[in-house]
Amino acid sequence: MRKKMPILSLIGDEDGMSLAELLGAMVILSIVLPLLIGFIVANAKMIEQNTILTEAISVREEIREWMGYRAQSQDIADLNAYVLANTGHQPSPISLTDPAGIVRASHLILDESGIEKDVLGEPKFDEKVPSNRLIDDDGNPITGPVTRNRSQQVSYKMPGGFPLPKLNISADSKRYVGMYVGPDATQQKVAYAVLVEAAPKQMTTETGAIAENNDAGILVTLRIYNSESGKELTNTQFYWSADY
Repeated sequence: MRKKMPILSLIGDEDGMSLAELLGAMVILSIVLPLLIGFIVANAKMIEQNTILTEAISVREEIREWMGYRAQSQDIADLNAYVLANTGHQPSPISLTDPAGIVRASHLILDESGIEKDVLGEPKFDEKVPSNRLIDDDGNPITGPVTRNRSQQVSYKMPGGFPLPKLNISADSKRYVGMYVGPDATQQKVAYAVLVEAAPKQMTTETGAIAENNDAGILVTLRIYNSESGKELTNTQFYWSADY
């Protein structure tokens, strides 16, 4: 009669991996594989977030440089005459009582698409659409092309409105949030939202008088948001003055 051998002995005599080794390898793989996948996913997300932050900083600096250039042609000043007139005169600024006016005086718009209209369809806060004609300090047309190329950086009119539910700012301030539509917008990772806050800048002249905003400028806080998550990605502050 053939003698039966213990199962473990048979397993140990087989070529290759034993059952115990195979089970051990499967357990190790079941632990390591999810960790490896998790690391790959986390690394991909980190790279994506770094890309988004880098793009947001680039957008911020591009708009800042553009604002400095447009100050020379008064484009932004024409769109924000109310802000320039009603947030200066330090240390005794004009006292605003209208809530909507107070909010308007604390924000800049960078494009005519952000002009608010009254019931008659007229600009609500003295906004003026910048002219395509360049004029000198005496009001005379500057010779050259009839029109000029005014690049658009921010648009305030989005299809279906612009609620940005995840953006943690007041409903009144949201009306002054626009979308970056600059030259790189279509190639960027996400759509970037832009908010430009304004505050008076106090400046004493050599005579001791207090300069107005038209001369002294205003303190600008330029904020860039991820329009999908509502997260503020970057901001910068600088003094901006229209070159009258």
